[in-house]
Amino acid sequence: MVSPRQLVGAAAAAGLSVIAITDHDTFSGCAEGVEAGQEFGIEVVAGEEVTTSSPAKVHVLGLFLAGPVRMGMPVEDTIAAIHDQGGLAVLAHPWMPTYFASITPGGLRRLIAELPVDGIELRHTCPTTKGRIRGLDQFYELHRDRLGAALGSSDSHFGAHDLARTVTLFPGQSAADLRRAIENASTSPLERYRRPPGPALSLRLRQQARSMGWLSWQRWRGRIGHEGA
Repeated sequence: MVSPRQLVGAAAAAGLSVIAITDHDTFSGCAEGVEAGQEFGIEVVAGEEVTTSSPAKVHVLGLFLAGPVRMGMPVEDTIAAIHDQGGLAVLAHPWMPTYFASITPGGLRRLIAELPVDGIELRHTCPTTKGRIRGLDQFYELHRDRLGAALGSSDSHFGAHDLARTVTLFPGQSAADLRRAIENASTSPLERYRRPPGPALSLRLRQQARSMGWLSWQRWRGRIGHEGA
C-alpha cells in the first residue's frame, strides 16, 4: 500500500540499518527500493515473497535475489530456484491457523526431511495463537540444523503504520553482515521493537480489496508472478 521509496523512508525513520523488500510474487519494486536506500542511508535487500503451488500455496521468501522467481511451483522447486540465483530461502509466517499461505506442521516436517531451508520466521505479526508459537519454538529447537536462522518480520503492508513491529537482530549493520548471520544462524527475532500507530480502517479495507481483488486479477492475467525461473 506504499511505494518502495516510502517503505525505505519509514525503515530509516524507525532506525533500521537493513530492510528486505519482498513484495508478493513480483520483483518490480526492488530497483526503486535499492535506489531509495542510497538516499536514506539504509541498505536494501532485494527479494520476493513467492506463492508456491496449489492447494496450500505456501509463501516462501527469497532474499538476496538477482531477479524474480516464478510463482506456482512446488515448495521444493521454489527453494531450488531461489538457490539457483544465489539467494536465501526463508519460510514465511509458518504454522498459522490457516491452510493457505503458511506451511503446516506436517508440511514442515515433510519438507525438512527432504531438504533444509536457510531460515524461518520464528516471530512475525500475522495472525496466530500462543500455542502454535510455543509449538514452533519447540520444533525449532529440535530441528534448528534443518531450519536455519531464526528470523523476525513485521510483514509490513502499510509502511510507517506497521513497519518494524518485529525485527531481526544480527551482528553488524550491513546487508552483507545480515547474509552472513543468516548463513551462520546467528540471528534472533525481537518482538515489539516498535509500536507504530496502525492504519485507518479505510486503508485496511483498501488493502484487502487490493489483495483479494486486484492482485488476484493480475495473477490470473499473467501480469504478476509468471516471470523468472
